[in-house]
Amino acid sequence: MFVWITNCLAAMAVSALLIVVLKKVSHACSLVDYPDRRKLHDGVVPLCGGIAIFAAFAMVMLVQGNEPLLALNFWVGLLITIIVGVIDDRNELSATKRLAAQFVAAIILVNPLSGSTIVTGIALPPVLLDISFLLLTVVAILFVVGLINSWNMIDGIDGLAGGSAAVALFWLAVVAGWKGAGELVLPIVVLLAAVSGFLAFNMRSPWIARAKIFLGDAGSTTLGAAIAYLIIRLSTNTHIAFSVLLWIVAIPVIDTLSLIVRRLYAGRSPLAADRSHLHHLLLDRSMSPRTTTNIILAASAFCGGIGCFGIIIEASNYLMTVALLIPLAAHSAFVFFSSEAGTDWVQQSHSVAVAQLNPMPPAPIRAEIVHTPPPPNANNNAGMFSDAV
Repeated sequence: MFVWITNCLAAMAVSALLIVVLKKVSHACSLVDYPDRRKLHDGVVPLCGGIAIFAAFAMVMLVQGNEPLLALNFWVGLLITIIVGVIDDRNELSATKRLAAQFVAAIILVNPLSGSTIVTGIALPPVLLDISFLLLTVVAILFVVGLINSWNMIDGIDGLAGGSAAVALFWLAVVAGWKGAGELVLPIVVLLAAVSGFLAFNMRSPWIARAKIFLGDAGSTTLGAAIAYLIIRLSTNTHIAFSVLLWIVAIPVIDTLSLIVRRLYAGRSPLAADRSHLHHLLLDRSMSPRTTTNIILAASAFCGGIGCFGIIIEASNYLMTVALLIPLAAHSAFVFFSSEAGTDWVQQSHSVAVAQLNPMPPAPIRAEIVHTPPPPNANNNAGMFSDAV
């Protein structure tokens, strides 16, 4: 316990210290975000929060005197993800290049050569038994890529992506501790502490009116990759059904799947940027950014708690898997009825030909947000807000 506390305090302190330092050099490195018609924030904000988090996490974990708790493929996969994210923060990459790099990182993280993959906890049909390893490996790779993009998509308002990561890591630590996976508890709580150091500068509070720093694509995508890896490792090491662990990341996953379905229905690319995320819909219902973040974090904590409780009482894997339809249905109902009685996105699908001429719908400027355009001589591609899709 003493080791956990000291390592967590070190990770939190180093993360906060690096943020203070990196904020001063972010402009020189072109790692800043300018507001525009979709990214409604006040002024120019540094995009180096993710770098600080994972630099602090790596420093603390790699100085452990005993055998490394995380395999080499974990560090390589995260390094690729964060490098691609930094490049995307400075100069917008195409969706094809981003996805290609994410698949490479996912394959490395899953590491099919290790001979182990996710645990279903549910009997597969006999026809799939011969290809079960290949099938589950593909599912694991797609899950990593999906969660990378899920965390990137939810990073749209102050404190949301970092707070969602903190909630997920908390429940993962509880499950790992309950199942006796001590080799995973320390990395999880150290990463949680590093994220907490970042949230001190990013989460709105009575002391912080607006975020002083953003995760950037480097931070949001790497958080998604790390959490996906930890879920897969936890499933493998403790034989917990992968579908049950999905409860811990239910809100980001469901919101991403919902967005993909709605965009495809409207005849648009699933990676096309818009303002149809769950947090946008809440903001459009006159919720403040702080309230919106708190509502989504509460929902994430509630879903994670259900998953953790189901694991503790050893509930049926079938029951826990089918029960995921409940938050899915609740999310779908909210999306449908929050857009002008469910007609908004349907009407968009019938006017897609016109929308293609201007795929970015005008974003309403809220009274509490000051829209400050970049200076005339600013490089508009110097930084991309982490909510890239």
